[in-house]
Amino acid sequence: MKDINNPNSNLSKALDKMAVNSNLTKILFKYSGYVSTPTLGATWKGKDFVIAMRFRLVQLIAVVFLFLDSTFFLVEMEKYENPSRKIIIFLVELIVSIVIFFGYEVWYQKKRLMYQARQEIEPNFYKVLTITVEASIPFVCILIQSLHLPLEKAYTNVYLIEHIPFMLLSILYLRFWLCFYAALIASMGRILLLLLILSFSEVDKHFLEESWGIAEILLSGFIMGTIALLYRKMIESAIAVAFEKNKLHDIFGRFVSKDVADQIVSKDLKIGGDNVNASVLFLDIRNFTHRSSTMTPEDAVAFLNQVFNFTVAEVEKAGGIVNKFLGDGFMAVFGAPLSLPNSCNSAVICAIGIFEKLQLFNVSRLGENVNLGIGINYGPMVAGVMGTDTRKEYTVIGDIVNTASRIESLNKEFGTSLLISQSVYENLDANLKEQFESLPPTMVKGKDQPISIYKKI
Repeated sequence: MKDINNPNSNLSKALDKMAVNSNLTKILFKYSGYVSTPTLGATWKGKDFVIAMRFRLVQLIAVVFLFLDSTFFLVEMEKYENPSRKIIIFLVELIVSIVIFFGYEVWYQKKRLMYQARQEIEPNFYKVLTITVEASIPFVCILIQSLHLPLEKAYTNVYLIEHIPFMLLSILYLRFWLCFYAALIASMGRILLLLLILSFSEVDKHFLEESWGIAEILLSGFIMGTIALLYRKMIESAIAVAFEKNKLHDIFGRFVSKDVADQIVSKDLKIGGDNVNASVLFLDIRNFTHRSSTMTPEDAVAFLNQVFNFTVAEVEKAGGIVNKFLGDGFMAVFGAPLSLPNSCNSAVICAIGIFEKLQLFNVSRLGENVNLGIGINYGPMVAGVMGTDTRKEYTVIGDIVNTASRIESLNKEFGTSLLISQSVYENLDANLKEQFESLPPTMVKGKDQPISIYKKI
């Protein structure tokens, strides 16, 4: 059995990865088969929610805008005699416009959801087209009213409502240039209408002073674009952190069980440890030195991996973690960092499960049978992160750990396969105690007094 404080454990290596800087973390991802952080459009899981929310906002803004547009028009029509015919025509024109606009919005929402389902980014063409349509709504309303009212009067009615709400929708694209494009469309539309008004009618200076708000529109577009850019940077930063943590968690999960990875990765690991009562299991492959002398290095590694495949699976199944691989064996911990109702029961059940799988393993292969030795001890120990800021190892240390290693070695002396300490035996359920019998008190290295041990019947 190798030194139990060997720093070359898989768990300690995984924790080392959590301590390195971002550049080394990227290297870890690269050589683990992962790609760099995907684009915002491909990874933002909340995008479908934004698509649905944007559609609802468009509906709300359009309904409010058209209601106010109709109200101002009807108020203005009260000044005219027999306005009924004009009102009916206006309402028909308005309904047709509403149907066309909402038909387009439904079509556009389906397009966005289609690209989202494919995890693709929608072409900018659709975004530009949509912003053009939405930013043009106020001017369409002005033109409809101008069929029944003087152009400058229709312009004044709709100007009271403004088109800023439609420009605000462009923020949800999280692109500066799209927000500014919305402002440009609004400005160009206003310039065109003013030119038409000046061409066909005379207006006073006061009207021109109120109407030339182009600078205000462009400034609003600039502010909206800046807000969109800030939101995009915030979301990208959050996604990058989550992506890196998820990938690190996935890599870490290759070294320990997923449950353990969840708990350890979620913590801010610091140097130090906690006093815990836990069980330690040492496993050793018997006669591996002799067996490996007849193998190539590649065959020896393949053999170890075959044995570790089912033994480690039993450890994780019982709620433990393999803390160290020790060449021809390993050390497993039950009760740290994940607490267990009865770590002694878990460790013993794990050992029994390992020997059951070992029988199947030996039946399934040719050649000499594989034999294992397991020793289990229970008691107080220190569990936590040991090392420096750049080199960390999650481990357990203490006399209980050292004694567990000595108990495992006694299997050779007694010709047994599974030995447990008295502290383990005392904490077992009755049905498990029945499967063990005591051995004479035995001296172990590092102890002044003999210890009581129990063997599996």
